[in-house]
Amino acid sequence: MDDWQRFIVRFWGVRGSYPTPGLHTLRHGGNTSCVEVQAGPHTLIFDAGSGIIRLGNELMQRNHKDVLNLALFLTHGHGDHLVGFPFFAPLFDPHTTIHLFGPRLAGRGIKQLVTAMMSPPYFPVDMRTLPSHRVFHTITDEQSIIWKKDSSDPVARQPETGQPLHNELCVKARFTQSHPLNGALVYRIEYAGRSVVYATDVEWSEGCEPDLLDFIEGADVLIHDAQYTALDYEQTKNGFGHSTVEMATETAAAAHVGELILFHHEPTYDDNQLDRMEAEAQARFARTRSAFEGLEIDL
Repeated sequence: MDDWQRFIVRFWGVRGSYPTPGLHTLRHGGNTSCVEVQAGPHTLIFDAGSGIIRLGNELMQRNHKDVLNLALFLTHGHGDHLVGFPFFAPLFDPHTTIHLFGPRLAGRGIKQLVTAMMSPPYFPVDMRTLPSHRVFHTITDEQSIIWKKDSSDPVARQPETGQPLHNELCVKARFTQSHPLNGALVYRIEYAGRSVVYATDVEWSEGCEPDLLDFIEGADVLIHDAQYTALDYEQTKNGFGHSTVEMATETAAAAHVGELILFHHEPTYDDNQLDRMEAEAQARFARTRSAFEGLEIDL
């Protein structure tokens, strides 16, 4: 495949809430949310959970001393989606440029949110002193981020109807209040006629929001929160801001997606439990897989 047509999704962290290393998570992995998307020459990263640490080391090995241009998209500010950020190796590299995208939460833009967690007294190194070049973008709802052909710098614009131009990369964002207390962003990545939706930390107790269904519609791959079993959800987890297998499969079917990837696994569930949830999901929506560290999808 021509490098410009390359569209690959890699999973570096698939757990929710907190990291869970141990024998019971060997097959699926115990790191929290981090997904890499390689779209042509562009490297996009979704969330900075503990999985981003190993991804950062891998990126440094891939690039050696070449210039590294990255885009990191954060869904929200909870710790399981940020815990790996201070240990992300490219931050400490003078050859790296990182565009950081995320929502405004509790009145604070993405720069304020990220800087606070990587500065004293919470962390011994102040991010503002690091040698990498960082550009912050606070996303407003219904905004699109575009990379034009032969450009490494993104531009923001209001979404337009139709598909991106050939070899133009587009990341669209939609905000949902379904994750307490401040909500979260859902992202749709479109490139070379294909699309992936990253929809973690969502809860559809009364079905997926209609505008989000339209946003997901027809995606080749839907990465969707499926943290809880129905029993767990009904007994104690209702309102926690996460989905069940049934919610994920209902959304996948209603939005006519090509494949569903179950994501943000409950940290107290072992690999066997996740296998059972995958089988349940496949009975509802056949084209389903459970995310695991090392899973790679070549679109």
